[in-house]
Amino acid sequence: MTPLPKWLLPPLTSLLAGRERLHHALLITGPEGVGKEWLARALAAALLCDAPGAARLACGGCAGCRWFSQNSHPDFRLIRPSADEVSADDADAPAKVTKASRDIRIEQIRALAGFVEIASHRGGAKVVLVTPAEAMNGAAANALLKTLEEPSPNTYFILVCSRIYRLPPTVRSRCRQVPIRVPSTNETISWVADQTGVDSDRALEWLAFCGGAPRRAVEFGMAEQAATHRDLLDIVASGDRDTLPALADRLQQHEPGNWTPVLHAWCVDLLRCKAGALPRYFPGETNRLGALAQRSDLQGLIGFESWMRQLGRLVTHPLNARLVAEDALSRYRAVFARGGHKQ
Repeated sequence: MTPLPKWLLPPLTSLLAGRERLHHALLITGPEGVGKEWLARALAAALLCDAPGAARLACGGCAGCRWFSQNSHPDFRLIRPSADEVSADDADAPAKVTKASRDIRIEQIRALAGFVEIASHRGGAKVVLVTPAEAMNGAAANALLKTLEEPSPNTYFILVCSRIYRLPPTVRSRCRQVPIRVPSTNETISWVADQTGVDSDRALEWLAFCGGAPRRAVEFGMAEQAATHRDLLDIVASGDRDTLPALADRLQQHEPGNWTPVLHAWCVDLLRCKAGALPRYFPGETNRLGALAQRSDLQGLIGFESWMRQLGRLVTHPLNARLVAEDALSRYRAVFARGGHKQ
């Protein structure tokens, strides 16, 4: 089995050290991208392992571990939105979900009834992993609550949640919370570099843009977003080297859902530099951001940042990529025009 990153080992070993007293319902919380689901899966694997090794971690070689790694363990159930399922034929897929959904539906929770009530196939623990738990709609959360109130012996529920405020208080109160912090840069920079094959400077750049969340940084580096990130940095700092249509041509080559977070983060850092603070998302661009911030209009920046937040909520809608790119760049350039400078 793939080793857990080092910042997740302390909470895992702490949970397993008290396995005899382990709460039947655990709620793993923390920001997106810190590895909460990795921790949840490692815990589930350890609970289902036939021959736990040192610190009670999963051995990785027994029949239980092999089945778990193949998503076919008979005493494990994974509950997630149907839109995230690999395929309708997956053993963990909810039964009779007719349309892919971003919600976890009541039918998926009700399908657990038989699994929870019967004895385990292998005479050990049974584990249900719900991720992300905040995706449960109201009916699903209420159905799960009834199960949590009357747990069957040796059955564990592991809920993974990034937005705990979206989870009903009644569900939260039935669980033991396991908070996972954002690890320090020193703990993650070499790991991100190793996972993505980049140098430490680039890994630091991606970590900063992803708010220090290492899993997000790795996913970011392995996706089209990384190319968008570098291209957009050149676009927003290009000044008069290119005309607006030429810049829009470059920008529309990327999906709005990829470039809007980058442009929004750039705007936030411009505001920070305008206020005399250091940039948060682009620490390697301090000089360029500082120069642009001096040329910008504060009220224009505030208005543009607000508009970018609204655009971020609309990018999943069918939009004309060319018009959106031209509009965003035009508004961005106007921030500097208001300050009496041409951008």
